[in-house]
Amino acid sequence: MKLRLKTRNDVWLFALAVSAAAALGSLGLRFLFLPPDLFLRTALPGTVVVLILAAPIAVVVGGRLRRAEGLTAQLEHALSHDPLTGLGTRARFHARVAALPPGPKVLAVADIDHFKAVNDRYGHPAGDSALWQVAQALRRNCRQGDVVARFGGEEFVILLQDVTPLQGYRAAARLCRRIREEPVVLDGQPVRITVSFGLAPLEGPDGIETAMRRADRALYRAKADGRDRACAYQPGVDDGPQPPAPAQPLPINRESNG
Repeated sequence: MKLRLKTRNDVWLFALAVSAAAALGSLGLRFLFLPPDLFLRTALPGTVVVLILAAPIAVVVGGRLRRAEGLTAQLEHALSHDPLTGLGTRARFHARVAALPPGPKVLAVADIDHFKAVNDRYGHPAGDSALWQVAQALRRNCRQGDVVARFGGEEFVILLQDVTPLQGYRAAARLCRRIREEPVVLDGQPVRITVSFGLAPLEGPDGIETAMRRADRALYRAKADGRDRACAYQPGVDDGPQPPAPAQPLPINRESNG
């Protein structure tokens, strides 16, 4: 069993347990090896001495264990969460999907439209801010049980639990609309950013790669059809060669301030 001290109360309980064990151990050894009369004379003072020595040491050790636990938690969080957006990483996404109970699921791949134009016009720090704001919008508008992750660049992946393909499509269309209607703030100005979604049903944790490939193809169709929309995977339609997406970036609409 791994000892995990996370709070100050855990440290005090640890110190109490160690001190009690030391006192009982001292009494047991005295009882076994000392004559009865000597045991009775030394039991109380000997126990007090043991407690005086053991308690401070146990508190110090407990405090160090608590700090080590905190550092371990920070490291685990850093390894499993994207440092820019706070969303889960690709590895954490796959781990969470593998642990989910059976049930209907839909995989959605989301990509920010014309993100290069954002970086070119406002600079990379503003682009990072746009990524963070879009990530928070996705997380805020998804249910608690849904899994939201950043796979790299401007691409996000969402696993919608306990939904049919039609329900998943409606959820993605709602996310698309919410992001469109909630401009991000860049350089103090509201800027409208849109996101395209591709969706595919997930048939068990072993089908994640198939679902990802199909969702990517549906996303490609959403880009080719004009962006700022959700497209569900269609067998036959999305299995053939993909037409190129429009290369000319659309202008980024700056919202008016009133």
